Amino acid sequence: MERDRLIMFINKLILHHRNVRDLLEAGGIRILVDLVTLAHLHTSRAVIPTQTNVIEAGPGMQLVQEKEWYYNTGEDSGRKGPVSFQEIKDLYNKGVINPRTRCWASGLDGWRSVVQLPQLKWCLVAKGTPVLNESELATLILNILIKMCQYFPSRDEDNAIIRPLPKVKRLLTDSLCLGHIVQLLLTFDPILVEKVATLLCEVMQDNPEMSKVYLTGVFFFILMYTGSNVLPIAKFLQLTHMKQAFKADDTSTSDIMTRSILGQLLPEAMVNYLENHGAEKFAQIFLGEFDTPEAIWNAEMRRMLIEKIATHIADFTPRLRSHTMARYQYIAIPAVRYPQLEHELFCNIFYLRHLCDTAKFPDWPIPDA
Repeated sequence: MERDRLIMFINKLILHHRNVRDLLEAGGIRILVDLVTLAHLHTSRAVIPTQTNVIEAGPGMQLVQEKEWYYNTGEDSGRKGPVSFQEIKDLYNKGVINPRTRCWASGLDGWRSVVQLPQLKWCLVAKGTPVLNESELATLILNILIKMCQYFPSRDEDNAIIRPLPKVKRLLTDSLCLGHIVQLLLTFDPILVEKVATLLCEVMQDNPEMSKVYLTGVFFFILMYTGSNVLPIAKFLQLTHMKQAFKADDTSTSDIMTRSILGQLLPEAMVNYLENHGAEKFAQIFLGEFDTPEAIWNAEMRRMLIEKIATHIADFTPRLRSHTMARYQYIAIPAVRYPQLEHELFCNIFYLRHLCDTAKFPDWPIPDA
């Protein structure tokens, strides 16, 4: 398919700086981001349990698609719908709609013809055999975007912040782009999640819009990930969690829990651990089973966190399988309470029961005030 070969060609073109500038001027960022959303259609990856698919579909069965789409055939009856993406396919195959039929779904900025909507254009109208599947295409595009950002760092040789922010990062920060990149986290594909976290670190470094990134739902989506390659995620969390312009819950127990967007999601000890020990050590704790004066965390607590977030985002993930450019509307989450910590007394950065257990934890280091 020409689409895939063109992206592979662009991947080679951007090896030269000037071509990157030309791509930016030609509106290439928006086109690449539109294409990357097709990753939500790659149905061969594992399905992560959500509210509506906790009982998995058996062989030969299809998950129920949300009815997201409206269409207008130009007849007196006006717009019709909502219908699912599969129903849109059936209507196209029957000739009810054609490449010029105008369609709309929530999150789009207006009615567009089928050929102007990436999901419908590439799934209904396009001919030929794809060279890349949707996940491979998205991975290649994310690599292109990461490379473009690396060409234009946000600091100069003297480590002074560059203003205005480089154009590629400004374009990717735009709400029409950033949300769709963040929502790739909901594919739960290990390669895509790692690439998205890496790209977000590049884009958010010294970005004056960093304080608003929580509105994309990124902290919900990124903590729902069940994989083990969490270091890029930890680096993103370290970079951003204390710099969000959100309104903290009045019941927050300490200064760090008031200032960190993670205060509603993780135990206070975990937030402190990220802030005090950095991304690498936090990633080790987040993946493991720990019961120490500074961290009580295990797989059961991580599973509970994922379930609480999955409930809170109200099955947004299934919507993306029907409408890849749907947009998440942010709602603050009630604080997650962990039963494992119900009888623990946490003070400063320590669980006091463990800190006082000198038999199990002799000479545990206590930093100077």
